[in-house]
Amino acid sequence: MTDLILSGGSQVTLYAVILNLLLTFVLVSFVCFLYKKTHSGVSYSQTFVFTLIIVGIVGAMVMMVVGSNIATAFGLLGAFSIIRFRTPMKDSKDAGYIFFVLAVGVAIGTSNYAIGVIGTFLLSAIIWFLHRINFGSIKKYDYLLVFTSTNGSSSNKYESILKKYLKSSLLLNISSKKDGEESEITYHITFLDKNTPDSFMQEMSHAEGVKNVHLVTSWDNVEY
Repeated sequence: MTDLILSGGSQVTLYAVILNLLLTFVLVSFVCFLYKKTHSGVSYSQTFVFTLIIVGIVGAMVMMVVGSNIATAFGLLGAFSIIRFRTPMKDSKDAGYIFFVLAVGVAIGTSNYAIGVIGTFLLSAIIWFLHRINFGSIKKYDYLLVFTSTNGSSSNKYESILKKYLKSSLLLNISSKKDGEESEITYHITFLDKNTPDSFMQEMSHAEGVKNVHLVTSWDNVEY
């Protein structure tokens, strides 16, 4: 009563089906938690995280259906090929996570539990490590500093603040505003310490002749 007949004639127990689907759900949920913790920028989508759960479980279901039947595998491949994703991925890492959860589903769906479990936690550890060291970033503490300076006011005030907090600063642009009464100034800056931007922003905002201070970080990839 507990044996289910698949299309290829092979059998799988009801217990195995439930175990595979629940284990896939647990592992993929862990991957989704990792995705939320390591995501950068403003392109986060709850729908995408929900989709990761579905993709992982569907992958496990497909592999249980296919089994060792090559004809069924090609039939499912043809069926899935008609699917089109209408929402473009803004972050290339999202594609990696889709393959990640799909691989988990395939491993568990074929009862390769050791590969599925060990692979999930080992790859998750690698992703977390790369995230913590900001792997691939050229420089960690680079920012763009943009502020408005009143013409006629002394620049010594904010220049002393720059020297106090920054390892380096490069003047990129000066543009005139309000008929020459104000100037918008843009610097490329590098902090001495990653924990000082808040203090730096407070001092710059209260500096004489300085207003509209903005700091744009290069730590995250900001996408819309």
